Amino acid sequence: MTWMPTPADADVLARRAALARAVNEELAVAGLPVVPNDTGLDRSVAVGALVSVDPLDDESGGGVFVEWVTHFVLASAAMDALSEGREGDPSLHLAGTVASAMQDAIAEILSAAGYTVAKDVNDMAPFQLQVKSRQSGLSWRDWLDAQTARREEALRETANNRTPHARGEPPS
Repeated sequence: MTWMPTPADADVLARRAALARAVNEELAVAGLPVVPNDTGLDRSVAVGALVSVDPLDDESGGGVFVEWVTHFVLASAAMDALSEGREGDPSLHLAGTVASAMQDAIAEILSAAGYTVAKDVNDMAPFQLQVKSRQSGLSWRDWLDAQTARREEALRETANNRTPHARGEPPS
């Protein structure tokens, strides 16, 4: 009997999509470019952190993953060197160093933001991280949500004060 991967259910996919959105926000707030995953953007012009959701169930290798997309010039030079057997080529060394450094940086950023991440979960994608979860607790989002609420209240108050009725003037 051959093994067949199983898709995750709708609830799991919804939780993963929410986790992926949060990871994108965390990386963007940290100042990293984030590659949009759902726009059909040509990957040859994309550089940055790519967050993706694998729709398979956990046992089949599904989850939320992050990888660094290297600039196409460096990636192309490294692929040419690799395909031509030039193992000592500087582009291969630089591409590997960039991928490793960015994996470490992304893992550290996400860990500091309260996420549980795992390295080396896929032999076929050695620089890919898996984001397992985020611990509950305080976040920069709490400040942002409170700031947004204060601004909305100030706007409502300003709008109320500008209406003729609020100023004691008869309606026109």
